[in-house]
Amino acid sequence: MIHFDAGSIDPSSITPMYKQVASIISEGIRKGELKVGEKLPSEFELMKDFNVSRVTIRGAISELVTDGLLVRSQGKGTFVAPQKKLQSANDTTGLTDSCRQAGKVLKSQVLSVEYAYPTHADSEFLAVDESQQVIEIKRLRYIDGHPSILETLYFPRKYDFLLHENLEGSVFSILHAHGITVHNSRRTLEISNASSNEAGLLEIKRNSPLLLFRDYQSDSQGNPLFVCKQLYNTQNMIFYL
Repeated sequence: MIHFDAGSIDPSSITPMYKQVASIISEGIRKGELKVGEKLPSEFELMKDFNVSRVTIRGAISELVTDGLLVRSQGKGTFVAPQKKLQSANDTTGLTDSCRQAGKVLKSQVLSVEYAYPTHADSEFLAVDESQQVIEIKRLRYIDGHPSILETLYFPRKYDFLLHENLEGSVFSILHAHGITVHNSRRTLEISNASSNEAGLLEIKRNSPLLLFRDYQSDSQGNPLFVCKQLYNTQNMIFYL
């Protein structure tokens, strides 16, 4: 079983320790020191290896699960996830226009707008350092009155004007009003299981299957605009291609 070097953690760094731990583990995965399907050491063993708290280890593991590098198996532990395949998509109109074209009524509830640290994958796409916070917008989106989508958006700080906008409507329209047009999109799709909080918001049972779309949106010059993560409640929805 692999062991990690606690000497590589710098408590005085401006980068949070959980992100330092996540970076070291992800590097081990990329170098092949941790193989696909291999079980990660227990939380206790990782606490000893890195000389950090359980909260720090759990924060690091949660980030790596979010980035798709690790996967949790209830009652068994945490494992290195298989390589996920990418699906290209042209999603440059946004959900608001998609629902309008389909004759659906879309409403949004803003859950929170705050600064947060990006995951490693998100910071790489947004071209910001992991130690720099980004704008995090969380919304619950209703289609025809049903709570259907939990959406989280991440923007670089240069888009701070969003903090003063009405985010219950179309973010694409807000960007367009500021002379910014979404031009390119890269999309991934995977299956997720609803946490207790997600299940409560979507009015479904815990561990119900959800579709997780991740969109990486860029402008016409190829500059990164934002990352969008959408958890779809499929119980009242049918997708078509």
